[in-house]
Amino acid sequence: MDRRIDLIAKALAKKRLTINPLDDGSGVVLDVEGEKLLTMNATGMTIIQAIEDGAHSVGAIARVVTSVFEVDDAAADQDVHAFVENVSGQLK
Repeated sequence: MDRRIDLIAKALAKKRLTINPLDDGSGVVLDVEGEKLLTMNATGMTIIQAIEDGAHSVGAIARVVTSVFEVDDAAADQDVHAFVENVSGQLK
């Protein structure tokens, strides 16, 4: 398990991060402890939801992304890596 993904998963489980989806597929994630509001596009919401649902590797999350969006595996992997790096970096 990627430690950055694990960090996000633990923050979700402990309710430090709360997911608030919007009707258009985007949403916001509130970092209660860090007092931050993270805006997410539909891809970000799909990734954060996949982590909350138990996906704990870049590959597993990228498979969810490719099943929802018309994107190739390499682009999905890149998106997941960038997202995980960004969100986990804000949790420190």
